Amino acid sequence: MTRLGNEERLEDRARDLDGKGLNAFRLAYVTLDAAPKPAFAWLDVEFWNANALAPLPPREAFKIQGATRQRSGNPARAVAVLQVLPGAGNTLRLQIAPVGDYSTYLLSTTSVGLGAPDNALPLAMDPLLNALPFKFRPGCFNLNCTPMEKGRPAPTEPEIDYLARDYDSFRHVLIAAMMRRVPGWSPSSEADLDQVLIDLVAADADEQADYHDRVMNERALATARKRVSLARHARLLDYHIHQGNQASTWLALEVAGMVDLPATGQDEFGVWSGRAWQDDDAVIFAMARDGGSWRQRCFAPLNRLRLYTWGKTVTALATGSTEADLTAATPLTQTEAEALRDFFLGTHASQVPGPGAADVNTAVDQLLIQEALNPETGTANGRRIAQRQLLKLLPLHGPIARAEALQDPFTGEWLVRVRWRAEDALRQNFCFVCDCAGQPVEDVSLFHANLLRVTQGRPRITTFRAPGQPLGGADERSFVASDSVSYEIVLRQAGSASPPRGVLCPLPASPLAYRASAPGGETPTRTTAQVMVQGFAEPWQEQSDLIESQRDDQHFIVETDELGGSSLRFGDGSNGAALPMGAFVQCRYRVGQGSQGNVGADSLVGFVDASGAVQRVWNPFDVTNGRDPEPAAEIVRRVPEAYRQHQLRAVTLDDYARRAEELPGVAHARARYAWTGSWRCVQVAIDPAGGIVLAEPLRRALADHLDAVRLIGEDLEVGAARYVPLDIKLSLCAQPAYWPEDLRAALEEEFSDGWMRDGRHGFFHPDRWTFGQPLYASQLIGRALSVTGVGRVLRASMRRWNPGSGGGLTEIDIDPLALPESRLEKIPVGPFEIIVVANDPDHLETGRIRFEITGGRR
Repeated sequence: MTRLGNEERLEDRARDLDGKGLNAFRLAYVTLDAAPKPAFAWLDVEFWNANALAPLPPREAFKIQGATRQRSGNPARAVAVLQVLPGAGNTLRLQIAPVGDYSTYLLSTTSVGLGAPDNALPLAMDPLLNALPFKFRPGCFNLNCTPMEKGRPAPTEPEIDYLARDYDSFRHVLIAAMMRRVPGWSPSSEADLDQVLIDLVAADADEQADYHDRVMNERALATARKRVSLARHARLLDYHIHQGNQASTWLALEVAGMVDLPATGQDEFGVWSGRAWQDDDAVIFAMARDGGSWRQRCFAPLNRLRLYTWGKTVTALATGSTEADLTAATPLTQTEAEALRDFFLGTHASQVPGPGAADVNTAVDQLLIQEALNPETGTANGRRIAQRQLLKLLPLHGPIARAEALQDPFTGEWLVRVRWRAEDALRQNFCFVCDCAGQPVEDVSLFHANLLRVTQGRPRITTFRAPGQPLGGADERSFVASDSVSYEIVLRQAGSASPPRGVLCPLPASPLAYRASAPGGETPTRTTAQVMVQGFAEPWQEQSDLIESQRDDQHFIVETDELGGSSLRFGDGSNGAALPMGAFVQCRYRVGQGSQGNVGADSLVGFVDASGAVQRVWNPFDVTNGRDPEPAAEIVRRVPEAYRQHQLRAVTLDDYARRAEELPGVAHARARYAWTGSWRCVQVAIDPAGGIVLAEPLRRALADHLDAVRLIGEDLEVGAARYVPLDIKLSLCAQPAYWPEDLRAALEEEFSDGWMRDGRHGFFHPDRWTFGQPLYASQLIGRALSVTGVGRVLRASMRRWNPGSGGGLTEIDIDPLALPESRLEKIPVGPFEIIVVANDPDHLETGRIRFEITGGRR
């Protein structure tokens, strides 16, 4: 009898058998013996529960029926159960032999008693679920034998107009569908319910289509409109879009006594243009927080420094000056001069940091020189604001002292002589003493040493907390604004139980200030955001992306959109460390950047100092380095061509050589491939500028510089070039009017490896010779004849200094009179060799040149 029933109810019946003390077959898995002709098969039978499985039923409890060729039942060698073994859980393992054909067999249970009739009910088995069909082929078999329905026609799909992409077209499609499906329906008044529903659906579809189009536009650089998408596309081509940068400048201060800025209890020291920082048109600047020592100590003796005029005899400093003699408002004693000197040397007692003052910078490394009075009138009216210059002092531990105390032996007064870098030599004359209406006027120009670097932007502190945690209050009245917001957990998929992709922290204030970076796309941009995460002692580091960040790297990225809003994004534990559960994030940053911070000189005069020690502040120079973000049109135009401007992957050997020559201190470079025995290696030979010794700091810098562009699978070796010393002898005839000794000195200078008195390179200057450049005899003869006093060259002899290398055994001896014009004699060198002739008598292994002079005055 074939039964057709409800499969779901049949499964419900099978699940409820355990409470009735019954059991049923659930599925069976057939496994054949591994022999070429299997003698038996294993049938792993799974039951719905454990009823009737313990103790282990005998093999007579199971019966196999059915099949067409290999019959089961009473005939000899009939297919039957030979062995019953326990299995895992509610399973039994049955050994069946012999192996039957591919037709369907039926496994069922029977009475345990040997004399029981065949039609007796099986023990503890549900009659509806007491038969399990299977075949002798590996696979799984169960009770769901209902044949699949065939021949059902495909459902009628609605007609979809994929060209409908706006409100009008969607509305037309909906009206046409209603007219086809609802007999007699036609458009009516816009106030009818059906018409209102059509309009609402069309409006929603229009918004969805627009969103879909905007998302598709972001897939390509040429059509992208969002700044975040442009930045991501640009990074694929190693181009970092410029996000603009905050303006920065130097601030000059006059203080009373000694003061640390910011003062104790004050979080920031800021200045601004206008009357108050709360004004809408005020441009706010604050101290730069670029490193560990972000606090600055100022001293009253450095407010104003005068030029020591040596009894009014020195009235000005000329253009190109790199030192000045300083004094105070009153003549200095020896003790006062030495104390002033110690300020510049960093050895003054007040400059020695005490316990807990590691973040205080006490160094005095810059001087400001500016015109304080009009030289023509002797008054402040008409003084030239452009007559100002910042002077960076010499290094502390250099060969020349940056400051020293001296005494004027004529007057007995003391002074301090300070020196600054040659790059900062005075660009114009500075007048210090002038004569106005017959009266001498001093202090026309002054020096100031209390200088402070400030950057644009109002300081702000935002605390991010996990969703659901209580938030703190906001304070917009203080100079350092503060607020508290919740961050967003970015999920991989809505409703998914998988770990989140990361955490997104949108900054509530904009625009976020970026630090200064070079334009051109080579340098990654960095913001002013300083991020601290609860449970971590060190700040997290900003990156351009998290692609190369490891799972434990404490990194974050900043993304700024086209509206100026910025967000912090943290990793997910695979790319970048994930934020701890429930941890809060504190972000200190600046708000304000771009060309809005470019203000004129003497504009930043407003300030608030809690200590009251600051008396006056001003910015000596015009602020001009604030830049706006790179426009989107410029990004689209520059990014596709950026790789042509700067190559960031060394593909050929010439790429390695050109990359090495980018560093200062490298005159020439050449690269070649070598095999180390395990992998390929790129050997880069370096010819240092101005010498032949490759210093270790330069070698390490080259290794790091080249490693940034090295291809994967290529090792890198950086070493000095192989120098070939030569032994050269020139026989010359001097003109009668010249002394041979003078001529020899001129020749030695002409063929030296240094600079000549007229500014030219000597013939064997290292920068004139490069890899593989041979030396021709005609070059020696021509350079010798260019020396005034040389009549002619009688003989030129040259060879390699070391006779054991290359052509050193061969000596070229040339008589210029017998030399045919078409014949070129030279000393060839290898592609990685460079000629060197230092002509140092203490180091003959670096080459020499000798001159044999006949004739001349005797």
